[in-house]
Amino acid sequence: MNTTAIIISIIALLGAAFAFLRAVSAYNMLTKRINKLKEQNSDLESRLRRLEGNASRGNRPSSGEQSEGGAQKRQRHEQQPEQRQKQRERQQPQPQQAEETAEQQQQPPKRRKDKRRRNEPTERNNPEGREKAAPASASEAVRMEFVGSDLLDELEREAAGATPPPVQPEAVPEAAPDTGTRFAIIPEDGVIRQHQLQHSPDSDSYIEMDLPADGSSTTRYRFNLSGNHAFVIAQGIDRLENAFAFEKPSNRMVSRVVLQGDGILAKVNNGWRIQEKARIDFR
Repeated sequence: MNTTAIIISIIALLGAAFAFLRAVSAYNMLTKRINKLKEQNSDLESRLRRLEGNASRGNRPSSGEQSEGGAQKRQRHEQQPEQRQKQRERQQPQPQQAEETAEQQQQPPKRRKDKRRRNEPTERNNPEGREKAAPASASEAVRMEFVGSDLLDELEREAAGATPPPVQPEAVPEAAPDTGTRFAIIPEDGVIRQHQLQHSPDSDSYIEMDLPADGSSTTRYRFNLSGNHAFVIAQGIDRLENAFAFEKPSNRMVSRVVLQGDGILAKVNNGWRIQEKARIDFR
């Protein structure tokens, strides 16, 4: 029984150690993931700040663009008087021809104007689209930041819940019910000592004794049939004479003990004395 308890204790300790190691490894893994998510979160915050700075700078027109626009306006104002002077100097034989000539003279400024518009940056032509794109990028970064924070909270909750399982208490073997029977070895002086009585028989426990009821001073006993009969006979039949009454077999080729009647034990100070021997026979 002690060996079984020790083995059970060792198995329980091994299980607890294995569970502790698994909990430690899970905690380390979750810690690494949390640190990684924190780095990603800081990266997203820095990107968001850069996007906000770019959006605020993009709403202000540059000084170069303002100067370029002023120069173009001045150039158009200078060209218009020259064209008008040329139109007056030319002869106009027919109204239709004059109109065609005026249209041809007016076309080059329009083309130059269209060309200048195509060469201007797209940000200047469409400032509203750029302003809309910048807040959209900022909102997307903020949304990604919220998702990262939610995932971080979930991982922290999992790490807090990943506690090692409690160690199960050692299983205590249930005591076998008392059958009211004790076993003992054959005494040499006819007295079975109290300390020699056992709940389960050993290999040399040949006496099976009934416990007395209601404090009686006498009880019955018999040969323990659960033992190895051939081994008992091989050890020597003469040894059984101290506790059993029998007739020695004429044929030594016997291997089994048969009960013929119970014996009587009387209570003494330090145990039980054989008052009447139990009877057995051999087959």
